[in-house]
Amino acid sequence: MSPEDFARLLQETKGSSELTPENRERIASMFSGVEEIVGLEHVISVMNGEKSHGGDDVLRAYIGLEPSGKAHLGWIILADTIRKMLDNGVNVLVFLADWHAWVNDKFGRDMDKISIAGEYMSEVFRVLLGFPEEGDKGGQIRFMKASQLMDSGKYWERVLRCSKGMSLSRARRTFSIMGRSEDSSDDDLSAFFYPAMQAADIFELDVDIAFGGMDQRKAHMYMREVGDRNHWIKATCIHTPMLSGLKGRGGGRMDSFDHKMSKSDPNNAVLLHDSPKKLEKKFRKAFLEPGNPDSPVFEIAKYVILPRNEKLYVNPKPEFGEPSSWSDLNALIEAIGNDSVHPFDAKMAVAHGLAEILAPIEEYFTNNPILLDAVNEMTGQ
Repeated sequence: MSPEDFARLLQETKGSSELTPENRERIASMFSGVEEIVGLEHVISVMNGEKSHGGDDVLRAYIGLEPSGKAHLGWIILADTIRKMLDNGVNVLVFLADWHAWVNDKFGRDMDKISIAGEYMSEVFRVLLGFPEEGDKGGQIRFMKASQLMDSGKYWERVLRCSKGMSLSRARRTFSIMGRSEDSSDDDLSAFFYPAMQAADIFELDVDIAFGGMDQRKAHMYMREVGDRNHWIKATCIHTPMLSGLKGRGGGRMDSFDHKMSKSDPNNAVLLHDSPKKLEKKFRKAFLEPGNPDSPVFEIAKYVILPRNEKLYVNPKPEFGEPSSWSDLNALIEAIGNDSVHPFDAKMAVAHGLAEILAPIEEYFTNNPILLDAVNEMTGQ
């Protein structure tokens, strides 16, 4: 979402005219760089003095993630969103959806392995965020397992209420949130409870903001339908950009997210633990076609490298050209299209920029290898 689109959305949303200049700036900072915002009026109402979902003046955000393996580059975009919210006084919960992972057949439904993966996930986000303060207050982060929430009978009452009125065909349409096709689970009744569980999580946790990648949109829209039906407070929904796999988007439907970067295919994804040499090897094969702006290489430059490093440095061998630096992605795309920059050199520039960004993660897990070693053993990677 461009700043212009956000300004237009803000202007059109109920209550925005009552925002103080400070809160107007705060909300713009919180949500800069997101792809979509749905239900912005709830956050605005809290900033204007109404009670948050938790009954006070603290905005609480949540992201639910299945502990399912090693971290890929998309986690950096999620961490950026978390950081912006923390910096603006939001309490952020990283919800480790262990039973959801079990329903989705992760690690052969071995809960001990899922638990280890959850610990690893928490540690990765701590490293990405520079070990922020943890707690229940504004500007602090929390980590919680779904199994902790599910101990309550009230939670399962909520799941039933969320599933009441949902047809099987409606449930099937949300299966993309699990990375499944609509016809993949006719022999697995538990999968049909997944969207109701995800909706129940949001209401039971009293969160004001639910966020995730664009692939979570169907689940969030279902949650809002449930909220309307039961007259419950609906969380504002924030959707971040999705990174394509290194092979590119292909010719599938754009709303299917079959093209998204996934650790299930390590050669098609950038993992946060990839060495500089491995990054170079992967980017040699990454899709980049001169004259075509649709490339995972450009996406990574736009969403990961330029926001952190501000410039992308292209350093060809001396016999093939002069070094150059780029802060304008469109200008770089044009230069590749007119042969001023070779596609290979652009790919290597992104690989080297990523190596620099990922260096602190490599350093931390080299010195603290226990959880990564355990996940490596479980995944065979």
